[in-house]
Amino acid sequence: MFNRENVLFNELEPGMTVQAKVSFIAQNYIIVDPVSPPERGIGAIKLGLQMVSDTENWENAVMANALLYVIELLEEGV
Repeated sequence: MFNRENVLFNELEPGMTVQAKVSFIAQNYIIVDPVSPPERGIGAIKLGLQMVSDTENWENAVMANALLYVIELLEEGV
């Protein structure tokens, strides 16, 4: 969860990536503070998918790699 008191909170939208630091850890959630403005667009989406493809959950990694492949095909105009 993002800290709502952070000045960058209102800039956050779905599909964005943002560098953040952990400000609070509880038993079932973590609150983070954004430390830089969020990034949007295809670059942010690809970065997020690359991060998911490196996770230990192989089902999510397979889906992320498949989506990255489709994006690359669309970018090439195939």
